[in-house]
Amino acid sequence: MKNIFIKLSMLSIVISMPVYAGGVGGGNANSNWTIYGWQSASYEFRNADVADAEDPGGSRDRDYQQYNDNASNIGFSASLATGLEMGGEAINANFQCEQFTFRNRNTGTGWCNRNSKLSLSGAFGELMVGQWLLPANEMIAQWIDPFYDHDMNAHSNLIGSVGYGNVFYNGGFGENGGVGGGGAGGAQNASFNRRQEEIVQYWSPNINGFNFRIATTNAHGGAGGEEVQVPDSNGDINKLDPRIWSTGIAYENTLANGDNLWLSVAYEQHSEWSAVDFGCSDSDDDSLRLAGRYIKQWGGGKSTRISAAWETLEYDWEDCSAGTLLTGAANLGADANNLELEKDTWLISGVQNFGNGFDFRFMYLDAGEFDCSTCTTDSDTDATFYSLGVYYTAPAGTEFRLTYNDLDNESNANYDYGITPTGTVQGGDASAIGLGLTQWF
Repeated sequence: MKNIFIKLSMLSIVISMPVYAGGVGGGNANSNWTIYGWQSASYEFRNADVADAEDPGGSRDRDYQQYNDNASNIGFSASLATGLEMGGEAINANFQCEQFTFRNRNTGTGWCNRNSKLSLSGAFGELMVGQWLLPANEMIAQWIDPFYDHDMNAHSNLIGSVGYGNVFYNGGFGENGGVGGGGAGGAQNASFNRRQEEIVQYWSPNINGFNFRIATTNAHGGAGGEEVQVPDSNGDINKLDPRIWSTGIAYENTLANGDNLWLSVAYEQHSEWSAVDFGCSDSDDDSLRLAGRYIKQWGGGKSTRISAAWETLEYDWEDCSAGTLLTGAANLGADANNLELEKDTWLISGVQNFGNGFDFRFMYLDAGEFDCSTCTTDSDTDATFYSLGVYYTAPAGTEFRLTYNDLDNESNANYDYGITPTGTVQGGDASAIGLGLTQWF
């Protein structure tokens, strides 16, 4: 009798609570909501050359195991017809809030810390504000990286950075700092693998197989919207207006025989962005990426996918008071106040799908030596990375994987895994075997 009373009381509470269509009080009953996401767990057996606390300046070989949630996430999105039209097509208002679901790390877990937006879309394309992967990253990454750019096997291990703490940047609405607050003494802010907060971005509609995107940051001004005032190495106060521009254009065509061709070019510029972090009088960072992919269909669910990409990076910093990106790197003799550096990286990857749920994946990257006019030496600053994987995808989409990777730094290079890094020392190498499970929902 007591249990029945408790159950009836709880039912009364539930019935008496107000219910709002579309979400919170005042929600719109016409909103179309979706909950989506993926969970990706891996158990990894790693080996890396890391710093030796007992021998300052030395290194030791470390074998260890590590569990990772990688880029596991959950998101909420909604779309609502505004009642307006353009070109005979409805204009929709769109919302998305996406966040990481890390369980083994306590960083970056705030709301809407991944791709999140408020936008209007229609025949004209889509115009959004919020936080999103920049075009130079997103318009290429998913096409060239068979490992999804979400774990230790990612192409961002060598592409988009020069190492030395310069890895993947996730904006997170200020969680990782924005201007003046990147990791590794600001070096993370010099990365071109970016999910950027406070951006305005436009996505074009498909125009005969072509589409393009362009995005820019909200200018990070000082108090009252004024320019940022930064002292340089000469003691001069510089008024800076840091801004990022990122754009890309892609073409895709499915041929008559079912084969698929995709081509893309992307460009990104960071104007005075690094200057704020490092106290420079000026800075210009540039990235140019070219990429292509071809999928050959063999029938019976079998296919072969081959992708290739090339990137060139350029950094030009002047009169920096906080030291440049390479200051303190052994043997490079980097100018503490100026940086003029260029670097090229090549990539080739592939997927062989056997039509029975199994596929084989590979990726190889080669980061060339720096062309650094402000370094005493730029030799042996190159590195290579490759990853191999055997995947099985169950009928409902559950994915099982076995992967292996190897990172080889030359004596003056210091690349690491761009996602879940190992902490390699300059000239150090890393390798890992991973067992993984991924589920989309």
